[in-house]
Amino acid sequence: MRYLAIVLILAAALSSTAQGVAQREATLAIGEQPPLFSTSGGIVDMVVVKSLEAGGYKAAFEWLPIGRMLVLLQQDSLDRYISASNAPGQQNAHLDFLEARGVFFYKKARFPNLKADRLEDLAGKRVATVLNSPNTPIFQKAGMIVDEGPYDSLFTKLDIGRVDFTATADVGGILGLKQLFPGRESEFAFTELSYSTIRAGLYAKADPALLAAARKGFAAIRADGTLDRMLKDFFGMENWKRVRIVF
Repeated sequence: MRYLAIVLILAAALSSTAQGVAQREATLAIGEQPPLFSTSGGIVDMVVVKSLEAGGYKAAFEWLPIGRMLVLLQQDSLDRYISASNAPGQQNAHLDFLEARGVFFYKKARFPNLKADRLEDLAGKRVATVLNSPNTPIFQKAGMIVDEGPYDSLFTKLDIGRVDFTATADVGGILGLKQLFPGRESEFAFTELSYSTIRAGLYAKADPALLAAARKGFAAIRADGTLDRMLKDFFGMENWKRVRIVF
């Protein structure tokens, strides 16, 4: 009986510990910027959720308009958040997961023989980007005319000719065009010229345990093939390898 009691106590303790781990939660601020960051399931937020789950955390999101998110990052007023690396707040402790190229999308009919080797080659052209974009000063310095607005308007502006170019991540733009203009994707192209390498990851000012759990979980989903399956399902076999895995 005494042995049975000890076993029951140990089992209860282990169960309590397991429940404690399972119940660890992390609320993360995130700016909506589909298709990579999206309330309907963006690849970045899905990878963060899956990594944290594998590391023993349950993630919850505080979704914000991307313009508002960028203002908060400029003010450095967020503690735990998911962000692209071409946004403010990069001085805080973080863990990058995925990487893509920031490029300029355009319509082939408008620029059939486009050659752009440097930003200054696009001087005088109108470029769409998100509200409060940290890229605005860079583009303006190169002589571009910047048209800021909501992310979901960027490709519509490009399609109707309100802007000459839309600046965004290559993989995000490819997927966005498929969703917005199915069957018309061949009307668009993007430059070999890249204005930045864009990484995406998890930031935590003073929560090293969260970052450690995310690192452990990300390594696990990469090793067992889960990450590759997620990328293939999201981007398709033709484009999934455009996304580079940071570690």
